[in-house]
Amino acid sequence: MKKLLTAKQMQQADRSTIREVGIPGVVLMENAGAGVVAAMSGVIRDFDAKKYLVVCGKGNNGGDGFVIARRLHQRAIPVQILLIGPLDDLKGDALTNAKVASRLGIPIEELTPRNLGKTGHLFRHAHVIVDAVFGTGLTRSVTGFPAQVIRKINSAGKFVVAVDIPSGIDSDSGQASGPHVEADLTCALAEYKRSHWLFPAVEAMGRVERIDIGIPTAVTQTIEDPVGLLEMEDIAPCFPRRKKNTHKGTYGHLLVVAGSRGKEGAAGLTALSALRSGTGLVTLAGPASLTRLDQKIPLEIMTEALPETPGGALSEEAAPVVLELLKAKTALALGPGLGTGPSTLKFLETLLPRVTVPMVLDADGLNLIARSKTLLKKLPPETILTPHPKEMSRLAGMSTAEIQKDRINTVQDFCRKTQCVLVLKGAHSLIGLADGRLRVNPTGNAGMATAGAGDVLTGMIGGFLAQGLTPEKAAISGTFLHGLAGDLYRRDHAEATLAAGDLPGYLSPAFRMIQC
Repeated sequence: MKKLLTAKQMQQADRSTIREVGIPGVVLMENAGAGVVAAMSGVIRDFDAKKYLVVCGKGNNGGDGFVIARRLHQRAIPVQILLIGPLDDLKGDALTNAKVASRLGIPIEELTPRNLGKTGHLFRHAHVIVDAVFGTGLTRSVTGFPAQVIRKINSAGKFVVAVDIPSGIDSDSGQASGPHVEADLTCALAEYKRSHWLFPAVEAMGRVERIDIGIPTAVTQTIEDPVGLLEMEDIAPCFPRRKKNTHKGTYGHLLVVAGSRGKEGAAGLTALSALRSGTGLVTLAGPASLTRLDQKIPLEIMTEALPETPGGALSEEAAPVVLELLKAKTALALGPGLGTGPSTLKFLETLLPRVTVPMVLDADGLNLIARSKTLLKKLPPETILTPHPKEMSRLAGMSTAEIQKDRINTVQDFCRKTQCVLVLKGAHSLIGLADGRLRVNPTGNAGMATAGAGDVLTGMIGGFLAQGLTPEKAAISGTFLHGLAGDLYRRDHAEATLAAGDLPGYLSPAFRMIQC
């Protein structure tokens, strides 16, 4: 698992490397510049034949830019430096590298509001623009003259390389309330920052390459960071190879409570996905009158008819029936297509506080919990909730805009308060744990923004719970493999054609990838 650092944590790592380990800052800056040039050479076609314009700020990010320019110059590549402000404002390692660049004859022009309009030819003639203006230190909107420079970079229509973070992006939140650089390549220095994996920042990053600048692993290991990026290696240990002498009961029995009239498909997708996730037995329980249900599920899935309302949704009388069914089950998946009528709410209020097996709740199950004044507080610890942002807004009493603006803190605060495990769905879904730790999922694509994809995830997580995975491992593994199945579909087809029913068929190759 890779750590996703805040700007403050990255500064701490820099200081520790310089003061405690004894590696000078100028060496780290040299490594950063060299690493960026190496990354550029591996991405930019006809690298040595291009003309480069390096736009530098007055901090260490600008210092990295001076090193980049010098490294290009040493390869006899045409390069020009634009410095925002006067050379006299530079200090420390940035000043050192600016002086070296100047002595080597690299053109450096001091940008001011007066002469910005006269630099159009530099932007026009360059093939590649390097953004070395702000980096990770920015925590405010860019205004005034720097904002004009950012707009100039974007309007040039050239290939743009951002050093560490595109200027104008908040490194911690991934937000950009003002103008920001739209990069084609972003070179993350030392470690990934949170914004490298958070939207909307991701859309401004282009391709992201991580650059080793020489900070020892021993330094970064000491940084306590509750936010991590999931990797294949984190998922594989959750699924050891099956022993030969086993039976269906070895792999659990999931009860799926889902569906209502007109929403039979949600129930079927949930049950099918649990089956395809390796669950030994799956029972689907839904309203008794859903005659279409048997047509939507595989023959291997068992069914149970539950008491219902005249409208074809579960009634309060279904609660004791479900509790009886759960005596022989190892997990519960509840919510998809359930409906949100008052009788179904009473059913949940009676059922959920009495559930003793691990469970995952989604869709209408979450909407009903949000309507109840007390039910959220009565959920057993480590109940898994899988909301999309709109469902999360109902649960948390926040607007979707507030949630999306600060997804990490929203999830962490909610999990600490409720002691639930939460999967906040979306591009790079977040998995929050009851102790405040948080994982970012790198898998998945825009093709998965389709009806029923969440039902597939619910079935997968429920199936993993039934097989004995902890709520933490079930949520993390389910989210990662769900996205991986979508990515494997995209490998074979256009992502826009993906339907939720395609995903279970790609779970087998997804499992093969983590078990190879």
